[in-house]
Amino acid sequence: MPVGANIKKRRFELRMSQQELADAMGYKTRSTIAKIESGENDVSQRKLQRFADVLDTTVEALIAGYAPAPAVNAVPETSPTRRNKNVVLILAGGKSGRNRQNIPSQFIDVHGKPILVHCMEVYQRHPAVDDIYVVCLKGWEGIVRAYADQFGITKLKGLIPAGSTGIASLKNGFDHIRERYAPRDVVIIQESTRPMVRPETISTLLQACAEKGSATICHAMKDYVQFNLSGKKAQYVNRDTLVALQSPEAHRLSLLREVFDKVAQTRHPLMESCCAMLLYNLGYDINFIEGSTNNIKLVREEDLAAFAALVRE
Repeated sequence: MPVGANIKKRRFELRMSQQELADAMGYKTRSTIAKIESGENDVSQRKLQRFADVLDTTVEALIAGYAPAPAVNAVPETSPTRRNKNVVLILAGGKSGRNRQNIPSQFIDVHGKPILVHCMEVYQRHPAVDDIYVVCLKGWEGIVRAYADQFGITKLKGLIPAGSTGIASLKNGFDHIRERYAPRDVVIIQESTRPMVRPETISTLLQACAEKGSATICHAMKDYVQFNLSGKKAQYVNRDTLVALQSPEAHRLSLLREVFDKVAQTRHPLMESCCAMLLYNLGYDINFIEGSTNNIKLVREEDLAAFAALVRE
């Protein structure tokens, strides 16, 4: 990732506007920052050190693209640079039996931590995330609270009853928070059984959502030859045009209000598998963001084995 893009990414994590960064750097207008972030203007070594100081990072991070380990409260509630809040709904209401174990996948222990905790910890550590809500399977609420206490998930703000399906759980979660946050706040929707989401993916997702109001992680299917078997004869599908939806997604709260109001007005049956499909079926565009191949969903026994190996590495 170019230096300009890394500056933009770090600025976004700190919720600074281009004008605020320009002021801190001593530039007269935000256009200088815009040109640097777009790659139109280069940054001297001396200026790069100044950028690192202002953005509370290192020159190496701005060049190589990795972020220093941040404090949990990197942007305090009273900071004048603070803009919208970023809120996570972790969907943990499933009870699949395909893992060949006696408990739901999100509560299976992997290397001393339940999968749900692995997932929560990513958002606990991310400096741009403010609040976490878990849409929880009935009967497991006390266990989730105990996990939060044990593993220091201080951002957990509430537990919400799950619905009969994933999309019903999402609606329950959104109904719970829709009046608690402002229209420009961002809601991240995360499956509890995709705990390998990377912090940089979350940053990219939030940046795209800030620019377009909505973003969804996907995975390109270029590694696989695809055929459509719905007709009498198998039809080859160009794999370069295919993507698979992943999790998380991020949407402005105002957009989700509009979507669920439309669901109520049209009596939409809510049969979708995820929010992105709901948006698509209601006529909204989907803004796709490339994710990681390791962002696997833990459903079957072999998925758990792969996750355990990845965590061990």
